[in-house]
Amino acid sequence: MHVQVILAPYDSGHLRQRMGLGPQRIYEAGLRDLFSRMGTHFVCEEISLGSGYAAEISAAFQLCRRLAERVRECKQRGMFPIVLSGNCNAAVGTVSGCGARDTGIVWFDAHGESTTPETTSSGFLDGMGISTLAGQCWRTLAEGVPGFTPVPGKRIVLFGARDVEPAERSLLERMGVLQLAKSEQLQEILSANAEGFHQVYVHVDLDVLNPMVAIANQWAPPGGISLETLTGAIAEIQRHATISALGIASYDPASDHNGNALNAAVAVAEAALYRRS
Repeated sequence: MHVQVILAPYDSGHLRQRMGLGPQRIYEAGLRDLFSRMGTHFVCEEISLGSGYAAEISAAFQLCRRLAERVRECKQRGMFPIVLSGNCNAAVGTVSGCGARDTGIVWFDAHGESTTPETTSSGFLDGMGISTLAGQCWRTLAEGVPGFTPVPGKRIVLFGARDVEPAERSLLERMGVLQLAKSEQLQEILSANAEGFHQVYVHVDLDVLNPMVAIANQWAPPGGISLETLTGAIAEIQRHATISALGIASYDPASDHNGNALNAAVAVAEAALYRRS
């Protein structure tokens, strides 16, 4: 049992600011103890952009390129990648490193993550993770990420989203992205589409959880799922597919006043690793 933890401690191109503080916190205060408890061999490395001015768009895709290379290398060595990132759009690099042509995606998030430069009202690049993966925006930059190819919507499941803009909803429907909220629905989808979900990248933005359970960042809207639903859904994926990589993103320690979001991140990692131990 070998795990490679890859830290991408950037939020909107800024090193260790806001959600960029999350990766190290999750690793040092949560995952190291988990791995010791599980008897899991692990190594950890950090992706760095180096010095210089980091424009948000170029920084995001530079991180994705480096992540794709590192994820591909650790897969070749038989290691399981856990990517801890400040922003969700790091998933473009992780999926590419796993092999986007052959990877299904189960994405847990409170938000639709499917705006584009033409539809966004916030201008927040991190709201474009799924639309970028599906080839609906930033196509030229995405094609520069090693291993990238657009992922068809039928191979993407968005689980637990409750804050979805009308333009996002239209794009998700047009792409054929499956939107679910219950583990039973996930079981049906994975069983019916076994070929498309033979290997799965699991992406978790902890704001998918009900804020009464945990608050991971400042964008957690009302409603949401329980931790039991989240870990149960991951266990369901384990029963039907191979989890090729895990991504946990958008955790801001300053928003986690009671430590519940950190504990949830550990529970997510444990659920993803359980069958492998």
